[in-house]
Amino acid sequence: MIRAILAFALVAAALAAGHLLIDEKGYVLIAFNNTTIEGTIVAFVIMFVLGFIALWLVLKLLKTLLRMYGKTTGFWRGKKALKAQQVWLQGLWASINDDAAAVQSTFNKGQAPEEWQDAQQALLAKAALQQGDKAQALGHLQNISDAAQSKVPKLWLDANQNEQALALLDAPMTEKKPTQAAVSSYLAGLLQAEKHTELATAINQHYKRLDWSLAQWQAFMARWFTANAEQAVGQFEQLPKALKVQSEALYMQSQASAGQWQNLLPTLQKWLKKGQYQAFADVVVHAKNPDVKLRTSLQDALKKHPEQPQLLFAMGCLANAAGEYELAAKVFDNCQLTELDKAHLKPVLNSYEQTQQFQKAYLLLAAK
Repeated sequence: MIRAILAFALVAAALAAGHLLIDEKGYVLIAFNNTTIEGTIVAFVIMFVLGFIALWLVLKLLKTLLRMYGKTTGFWRGKKALKAQQVWLQGLWASINDDAAAVQSTFNKGQAPEEWQDAQQALLAKAALQQGDKAQALGHLQNISDAAQSKVPKLWLDANQNEQALALLDAPMTEKKPTQAAVSSYLAGLLQAEKHTELATAINQHYKRLDWSLAQWQAFMARWFTANAEQAVGQFEQLPKALKVQSEALYMQSQASAGQWQNLLPTLQKWLKKGQYQAFADVVVHAKNPDVKLRTSLQDALKKHPEQPQLLFAMGCLANAAGEYELAAKVFDNCQLTELDKAHLKPVLNSYEQTQQFQKAYLLLAAK
């Protein structure tokens, strides 16, 4: 447009210059209805130039005003975005530190950025669960968009909404090759929902997709066997060979804690015959309601090998589990207790406490 105006101005200037060269001022007449405007070409050129300058100044002023408005609007918009970002970070750090009250207080004062609204609802749901308010947590979970629901199955489990959680966890498992994260979450969900039969099947099908360390597998198996002691024997037998080897001790400890000796007696007796005394002691330290046959087998082994400290310690554990605290305390007095870890000290401390020998218990703990 500016080029067109400049071209028109040049043409007008040329016309005016032409008339000046021939010593004629030129004449312009503009008539519109009853209105007539007339004058020389020079006058009209001057008016046009002045009008053009005025128009340019007006446009410049408008551009400046628009720029100022944009900067002002951007300032307030940027300030609002900065505040939302600060609120989000404060709430996130509070959640990381398990400060449920701070999470709720932070998000009551402001909202997270729009792209983090689902995560904000998840943090609020977690905070409500930490405070024991499952109804409020459920409300926040329902506010999460459908696209983000697959990210929060554990929160649904914690809110006692097992069916909803497992439905979310099932979706990625239908893929041909589910990811490690999907398998891990699915197994954890089944365990928390106490779907033990489904869990055993899932472990057999997908355990190779998990790059878990030995410690991770043992921690998971310990939780499973403890939560499912009555059915653990059948499900343990269904495990792949590799998992059975590394979780056998945990399985036997959970069975001992539940008093399920009928499943353990053959193996424990075999260990006594083969001299696997430490493995035997590691199981009976968790004993409850010990089996009579097991105590008889242990007594026979102790008569043959009285020099074995693990057998003597195991005898004390079985006596404590049977409620014979005086006998257990006397047996433990002859054991090398300072070499035991805290997990193995539990029956020792219990027998001392039950027989009012608190000083021995205190000194034993102080030595640790």
